[in-house]
This record gives sequence, structure tokens and C-alpha cells, in this order.
Amino acid sequence: MGALKKEKQAWGLREEAHQASVKLAQEGKEGAEAYAHEVEQAYVDLLAHLTSHQIQNIGLQEVARASEMQQKKLEELYVARGRKLAETEGALAAKVEAFDLLQVEYNRLHTEANKLQVGNEFLDKQLASKDSRIDELERENQELTGEMVGVFDEGFKEALVQASCENPGINVVDGKVVPLELGD
Repeated sequence: MGALKKEKQAWGLREEAHQASVKLAQEGKEGAEAYAHEVEQAYVDLLAHLTSHQIQNIGLQEVARASEMQQKKLEELYVARGRKLAETEGALAAKVEAFDLLQVEYNRLHTEANKLQVGNEFLDKQLASKDSRIDELERENQELTGEMVGVFDEGFKEALVQASCENPGINVVDGKVVPLELGD
């Protein structure tokens, strides 16, 4: 019996060892399941986080594309504005040059107008002097004409008297010589 007892004892020890192994395996299994569950949860969280980042990445890519398109449009607008600015600067430079030429011409004409005004004032003074002289000469002319009319009238009368003396047949009517009517 001794061997049976030993075998029972060995069997009991094996059973205990087996129970301990099973318990240890059970605990290991539960630990592994808990760890697997934690890993799975971490994986799900990681996937959710990754998906969130992928969505953000897609949004950022769309924003980047929109930004690139906007940058392209801005560059095109910048080039167009540069050309327009160059054209405007050229036109403005031409206008400034034309204005400068007009200013020079204006100054020349203004100087010429001043000279003409001085000349005009001189001529106005001369004209006033000449007008005064003309008025004076016209008065003298009228006086002389009046004197001459008187002299001619007297001379005509004297000539008529002399002609009547030399030709008694001349008839004078209203200061005019008229032929004599025969029969008077």
C-alpha cells in the first residue's frame, strides 16, 4: 500500500499541479483576453483616430488644392495687374511729357501774349495820338474847307461879274450861267 499511497499522493500532486496549471492557464487566458480586448480597443481607438486624421488630411488636401488654385489665380491677376500697371505708367509718362510740352508752349505763348499786349498798348497810345491828330486835322480841314468855300464863292462871283462885263449877253440865274433867251 505504500506504493498506492505514493501513487495517490503523486496523483494528488499531479492533480494539484494540473489544477494549478489549469488555473494558471485560465488566468493567463483571462489576462490574454483582457489584453486582447485592450489591444482591440486600442486598435479601434487608433482606427477612429486614424480615420479622423484621414478625414482631416482629405480636408487639408482640398484646402491645399483650393489654395493652389487661388494662388494660381492671384499670380495670374498679379501678372495682369503688372501689365496694366506698365501700360498705365507708359500712358501716364506720355501724358506727363505732353503736359510738359504744353506747359512750355503755354509759357511761350504767354510771353508772346505779353509782348503783344505791350505792343498793343503802344499801338493804342499811338492810335489815340493819331486819332487826336486826325480830329485836329479834320477840324483844320473843315476850317480850310469853309474858308475855301468862301474864297471860291467870292472868286466865282467875281468871275461872273468879270464875265458879265466882258460878255454882257450872259445871263446868271442862281449863280449859274444860262443861255440868253432871244427875244428879251
